[in-house]
Amino acid sequence: MRAMDRPNAEDARTLLGLPMAYLLPAASVIAAEAARIVETNLALARELAREGLLVSPIWERHGSRAAVRAVALPPAFASRYAAGGGLQVLSKPNVRTLVAELMPWMAEDPSGALLALEDTLELWTTEGAPLRPLESLYGGHYKLLSLMLADLARKADAGLDTLDWIASLGLPVEEFTDDDDPSAEAIHERMEARVDAMWAQEDAWLEAAAR
Repeated sequence: MRAMDRPNAEDARTLLGLPMAYLLPAASVIAAEAARIVETNLALARELAREGLLVSPIWERHGSRAAVRAVALPPAFASRYAAGGGLQVLSKPNVRTLVAELMPWMAEDPSGALLALEDTLELWTTEGAPLRPLESLYGGHYKLLSLMLADLARKADAGLDTLDWIASLGLPVEEFTDDDDPSAEAIHERMEARVDAMWAQEDAWLEAAAR
């Protein structure tokens, strides 16, 4: 994984949009919100694709409402969320349930969450780009939830499986394995190789677009 300094909890909460002492809703509510976030993002992506535009799938606060930010990325990055493997994994209800179940782990350790998700946050953030308000009111956990969904879609499109993704979040993957799964050490090694390949592919997309 790319080396990053561990942020302090206050800075991490700010970047993840998590208010202090914020209580997450029940997992069933989070799963339903995840479905709504994905549905909204995909509809917006289809609308803007006709204009050749990409928008970040990460929800931010804009007053009392949620908003998404325009992003300066080549069209190939659409497969990291709104097409290809990204779209395929986000379409699965059990995946949204998994994200809802893992979210409390991330919210309880905002520094660790930001360390794991910062690369995806930076990918989908173009500083100074305009925000597009959405109809939805903003909830205090929406940025983290939408960021986790974006991270999962990106990595799934790049070939990471569920255990790889859990390992990439810094969570104890051994607590999610079955008897016939590889060891935690093997999963981490496989995950790191696949993340390196993901970065290489994305670097190639950016280089091709700059020519």
